[in-house]
Amino acid sequence: MSAPAWPLDALVPARPTWARVDTDFYVASRDGEFVGYVDRAADGTYIAFDGRSTPVGRYDDLRDAQRAAEGVTSPTEARRRRRVTRVLQKTAAVTGVVAGGVALTAGALAPYL
Repeated sequence: MSAPAWPLDALVPARPTWARVDTDFYVASRDGEFVGYVDRAADGTYIAFDGRSTPVGRYDDLRDAQRAAEGVTSPTEARRRRRVTRVLQKTAAVTGVVAGGVALTAGALAPYL
């Protein structure tokens, strides 16, 4: 049996790395690509921003804000997911056709065994 034609880690994106770059200011990156950031507001809440500096939401907890910033899908990530989905759908279709052919062949040969 041969190895898959695509890396299996493409199915599960790497977790972002968070860096504290200033007091109450955190920046996330994944595989060298900017993911987003979290900044603390004057009222003590955390504001999450995506990779295009669009506000995602306001949170009381830093971890909740980081999860929100991580959850926004970048265009690169969306393209990669679509590509992986297409490959998996084609693989499933071919597997189904082969399985159907094997079942028909087995049914046709069964009377002669």
